[in-house]
Amino acid sequence: MRIVWWWLAAVFSAQAGLVQGVVLEHVSGRPLARTMVQLQPVAKAGSVPQALSLRCQNGGQFTFEHVPNGLYLIVATRNNYFPAAYGQRRPSGQGTPVEVTEDSTIFAELHMRHKGAVTGRVLDENGVGMTDAPVLAYRARLPVRLAGSAISDDRGVYRIHGLEPGKYWIRSGAFVLEDGTGLLPTFGPESLESREARIHVVTLDADTPDADVRPEQGRLFRVTGVLQCASTEPITVTISSETMRRSVQTGCSFGYSFEGLAPGQYEIFAQGGAAAGFIELSVFRDHEGANMNLSQPARVSLEVVRPGSYTPSDIRVTVTARRKDLYAADKERALQVSDSTLTLAPGHWEMNATAGPGQYVESIGNEYGVFRASRTEQPSDWFDVYIDAGRQARIRITVSDKAAQIAGSVMGDGKGIAGAPVFLWPLADKARRSLRGWLQVLSDADGHYKFDGLPPGDYRLLSTFDISEVDQEVLDEAQAVTVKVEASQKSSLDLGVWVAP
Repeated sequence: MRIVWWWLAAVFSAQAGLVQGVVLEHVSGRPLARTMVQLQPVAKAGSVPQALSLRCQNGGQFTFEHVPNGLYLIVATRNNYFPAAYGQRRPSGQGTPVEVTEDSTIFAELHMRHKGAVTGRVLDENGVGMTDAPVLAYRARLPVRLAGSAISDDRGVYRIHGLEPGKYWIRSGAFVLEDGTGLLPTFGPESLESREARIHVVTLDADTPDADVRPEQGRLFRVTGVLQCASTEPITVTISSETMRRSVQTGCSFGYSFEGLAPGQYEIFAQGGAAAGFIELSVFRDHEGANMNLSQPARVSLEVVRPGSYTPSDIRVTVTARRKDLYAADKERALQVSDSTLTLAPGHWEMNATAGPGQYVESIGNEYGVFRASRTEQPSDWFDVYIDAGRQARIRITVSDKAAQIAGSVMGDGKGIAGAPVFLWPLADKARRSLRGWLQVLSDADGHYKFDGLPPGDYRLLSTFDISEVDQEVLDEAQAVTVKVEASQKSSLDLGVWVAP
């Protein structure tokens, strides 16, 4: 009987789809143990497929057994490495699907590349390296967003790793030398403005060298203040600018102090227990009286309305938010529209929401708060919402039910191409906020693609396997098509696949 069961199991295994392979480091050729590998199914019309995943063995091997028939992308992911996919034509491109049947045995060798890095030196007025200088990397576009940071070593050398391929600006942070000389945040090689900064191109598996910075000397300032509150818990006070974030601990009725601040815009946030306070400062001199009153956070209500109406509707939305200071954003959190006990810390928040089919989010704003424009350029993929300290807030989410749609097929040699990436770029900032930036979908098993829930306006579309993120420069190079859609309109557009040179 055992022989019969063994024979049946062997027959079943032989007829099941089998996908196996190995994940290797591209430069050394060594196996990458414990790397996560996924089989991502290419959708069929009307289906919602589930991905299969596992971790490689010690020798980098992976095996998926009894894989259902279908088209799949084979993708490996690992910290500090760029995703590797079977069929990639370019290092930063995307993979092509493979067909799995009950008789197939597929072997995939995936080569993973390290993310890029920028290296250089922080130099004084004589070209000598400076120790312990903070250095920051930003994607070369506005608004500036921190991509990585490092501290220079004893020779003034720094290295910022884990960077996606693309164009970057390098900037030093403010710091004080041994003799008290202040150094201002400076874009490399030696400019206070981003428009004069040198652009450094980062590629995979490589260090981009010679990104030197010569910080400009200048006066640094001090900010001090006293906290007014009734809490007995420790209070954490955090100051932030575009180039730094620092925290100190103090208590109610006690003071706080921050030294060595470059001239510019700052936010100060204090929180202890449930009490919190927030102020914004323009620092171009010493501030000795940056006092704060901390209070219990007021209730925040969320309501969803239709355009032109002030009456709450029963439209269902999924809301996400994150508190953002001038340096970076905190982790996203979900907000429940029906939560009557919701409170949010004071300051600037970035919010977004997703509505149902045929709908799009037109705007998000605080109806009770005093409008405060962000001190930095507003992001094009979030709505900026200001929460006043200790003041009730009503966040109004306006949702339109007149969304547009763009659909079509990705074609090649007269037939649909399965699993082809299709990128959609909204030309208007308002539309990008509604959609949380540019979008990407994969064509289904028949080559069809569809973008739903679009605000009316102009969009550029591109299909290619050769990139993983899109921007205006790539769209121009590829001569991406532009489509204009009206409210509630369904547009149809077939696309070819662009092959990067």
